[in-house]
Amino acid sequence: MRTTTRQWRRTALATTVAALLATLPALPASAAAVSGNALVWLTNPSTGTYLSKQAPVTWKTGSAAAGSSTITVDTTRKYQQMTGFGASFTDSSAWLVGTKLTTKQRNALMRDLFSRSDGIGLSFLRQPMGATDFTVNGNYSYDDMPAGESDPTLANFSIDHDRAYTIPLLKQARKLNPQLTVMATPWSPPGWMKTGDTMNGGQIKPAAYPQLADYFAKFLKAYKAAGIPVRYVTPQNEPLNNTSAYPSTSLTADQAKTFINDYLAPTLRKQHLKTGILGYDHNWDVTSYPESLYTDAASAKNVAGTAWHCYAGDVSAQTVVHNDYPNKPAFQSECSGGTWEGTGQSTTFAGTMDNIINGPRNWAQSIIRWNIALDGSSGPTNNGCQGCRPVVTVSQNADGTYSYKPTADYWGLAQASKFVQPGARRVASNSFGKGDLEDVAFTNPDGSTALIAYNSSTAERTFTVRWGNRTFTYTLAAGAAATFTWTGTQQGSTAPSAIGSVDIPFRNSDGSRALISYDSSLLAQQPQVRVGDQWLGYTLPTGASLTAPTGETALSRDGWQATASASSSDDPPSKAIDGDASTRWSSGHGMQPGDWFQLDLGSTETFDQLVLDSTASSGDFARQYEVYTSDDGTNWGEPVATGPGSTMTRILLPKSTARYIRVVNKAGSGSWWSIHDVSVLAPDGKATSSTGKGSGLQRKSATLPDGTRLQVAYNSGTSAAVFGIPWGSTTYTYRLPAGAAAIFTTRSA
Repeated sequence: MRTTTRQWRRTALATTVAALLATLPALPASAAAVSGNALVWLTNPSTGTYLSKQAPVTWKTGSAAAGSSTITVDTTRKYQQMTGFGASFTDSSAWLVGTKLTTKQRNALMRDLFSRSDGIGLSFLRQPMGATDFTVNGNYSYDDMPAGESDPTLANFSIDHDRAYTIPLLKQARKLNPQLTVMATPWSPPGWMKTGDTMNGGQIKPAAYPQLADYFAKFLKAYKAAGIPVRYVTPQNEPLNNTSAYPSTSLTADQAKTFINDYLAPTLRKQHLKTGILGYDHNWDVTSYPESLYTDAASAKNVAGTAWHCYAGDVSAQTVVHNDYPNKPAFQSECSGGTWEGTGQSTTFAGTMDNIINGPRNWAQSIIRWNIALDGSSGPTNNGCQGCRPVVTVSQNADGTYSYKPTADYWGLAQASKFVQPGARRVASNSFGKGDLEDVAFTNPDGSTALIAYNSSTAERTFTVRWGNRTFTYTLAAGAAATFTWTGTQQGSTAPSAIGSVDIPFRNSDGSRALISYDSSLLAQQPQVRVGDQWLGYTLPTGASLTAPTGETALSRDGWQATASASSSDDPPSKAIDGDASTRWSSGHGMQPGDWFQLDLGSTETFDQLVLDSTASSGDFARQYEVYTSDDGTNWGEPVATGPGSTMTRILLPKSTARYIRVVNKAGSGSWWSIHDVSVLAPDGKATSSTGKGSGLQRKSATLPDGTRLQVAYNSGTSAAVFGIPWGSTTYTYRLPAGAAAIFTTRSA
C-alpha cells in the first residue's frame, strides 16, 4: 500500500481518498483477525476519523459487562447471499472521472474505489442504458433518430457514446475487482419507440416491444464484446415515475408482464443471453407491483428478483415481500444521499449507515448508492435531482486542475464493502433500532465474520458483543461506526430471545430452502382485526385471498355522505361514493399521518368488509391505515382494524354494527391519498364452499419472544393452494398462490 510522511498525513488527511487510504495498514483479502482477537476499523466524522484501524479487542468467556447493551451474533443462522456494495458510473460520473482527472489521479481513485487490498473493494455497479437525469450533454440513447423517424431494424444501434469514457472505467473496475457485478437499467428507450417521440415521459408503444427487446439484446452483446458482462437488467428505471423533465417512462405492472413474458425473456433466451431480469426497480411503497410479477406463473419464471429504491416507503417492505415470496431475492439498486439529509458530515454519514445496515437486515443482496462522482455543484445534471450526494466529489481547483474527495457515502460503503466479500451470508444479530445501536453481521466465504455497528443515538454507548460463549465490550461515540472482524467457529448456542426473531424454513420441490424470518416489528406491516381480547393478523401476498364462509353483498349507497380531513378542490369526498371509478376523492397534499376519510351510512348498518379502490391512481393509496366505527360520529373508541394499504385495499372487519366508518392514514408519503370508489360489504348468509387443494402446501407454527403466536403456510407447489383458516369462531378460506407464503398471528389486544 502507498506510504506517506507523518507530517503530510497530519496536514492533508482529508484532501483525497488516496491520502486517507494511505494511512491504513495493508489488509489480507478477508480483512479477518487471528483467532482470539477481533480487529476493529472505526469511522467517526465528528473527530475526522475515517476507516481507522483501532487496537484489537480480545474475546473473553463469560457474561456480558454489567449495565451494557448486548449485540448477539449467531453465525449458525444464515440468510441471503450478498452480491456486493457499490454505486453507478452515470454519464456525469464517468465524464468527471474519465476526462477531468489526470491519469495518475484516475488510477488512484479507481484503486481507492475497487481494489480490495488498496481500496474499499466496491463490487457492484448499476449502469444506465443511455441518458438519465445525470448526463453531460442532454439526452441520448443507443439508437437515436431524427424527430418523426424510426429504426425498426436497429440498423443504427451503437454503444459508441459509452466507449469514450464509461466503458474504459468499467473495464478498469473489473480488472481491479474481478468479482464485480454489473447490472443495467434504461431510464428510457429511444424516443421513437415511445408515445410522444421523446425520451422524457410517455409510454412505450406496444408495437415497439419487439424492437425494445432486441435493443436490450444488442446492448448486452455489445457490452460483453467490450469486456463488460452484465449480470442483471431491469426493464425500466422507476416505472411509476413519469416526468417530462428528464428521461423516464411509465410502465405499469401489466405492461411489464407483457414486455417481459412475450418479448424480453424470450429474446434473451433465443439469443443465448443468461442475464437475469429484475422486476420493478422502484420504491418500497408499492409492494403490489413486484408481487404481481411473482403471482403470474410466466413472469414468476422470467423474473429473478426485485430491485428496490429508498425514496418512499420503509425498508421493511423488502422483508414483507420476501416473506410473501421467499424464493425471490431483493436488491437495493439505487439510494442516493443528498442535501435533504443535511450537510454536516455526521448527518450525511447517518443516512449512509442507515442504508448499509438496514438494507441487508431486510434481505437486500446489494447496496447501491447513486452517482460515483459529481462536481462541487452536485452535477452535471440533466434537469433531475438537485443536491444529490455522490460517493466522491470531483472539483475544479483555483488553478484549473481537478481533485477528488470522499463523501459520507464513500466512508459508509467502506465500513461494509472492504470487509464483506461477494458471496458472504448475512447472519443473525439483534439490533436496537434507529436512534440507538444498529448493526448487521455477515460470514464471508473464507469463514471470517464481519460485524458492522453504528451508534445512531446522541450519546456515547458502551455495549457487549456476544458470539456463542464469547464476548467483548466496546465503547462507540455518538454518530460513529465500527466494523469488527474475526475468524473461528462459534462455540455455544444462542437463545432465540437474544435475537428477537424466529426463522421458519420450508423445503422446495428441488430440495432448496425457502426461509421465512419474522419479528414483532412486522406486525404493523400486515392487516389485523380486533376480535374480543385478541388481535388476529394475516399476511395477504398479491394474488392471495381470504374469504368469509358466507357470501358478501354490497350495501346500497343511498343516503351516504362522505367527508375528509382535507380534499383537493377538484376531487371532493362525494366523488368516492358516486359509483363512478373514473372520478376520485383526493387529499390535495402528500399523505400525512392523521389524514382521514369518513363515511356516514345514513343509518345504522351491519357490515364486515370495507373496500377502498385506488386502482386508477397508481400508488395513491394510504400507506398504513386504521379503521374506526361509531354510532354517533363523535365517539370512536379503539380501532377495529389496522394494516398496510394497496391499490385495492380490501379490509376485513369483525362483524360490526354502526353508522359511521372512519379510515385514518398513519404514514407519510409524497403521493396524494386518492380513493376512486368505496364499497361496504355485509354477509348475506349464503354459504360458500371451497375444496381444499394444493399438494405443495406446508404448515408450521412458531412463537415470538413476546408471546405472539404464528401459523405459517407455504405453497411449494406449481398451482394455487386452498385451505381453511380458523379465525375467531368461524373458518375462512385462504387461497395461496404457488411460491407464496402466508403468516397468521394471534396476540393479546
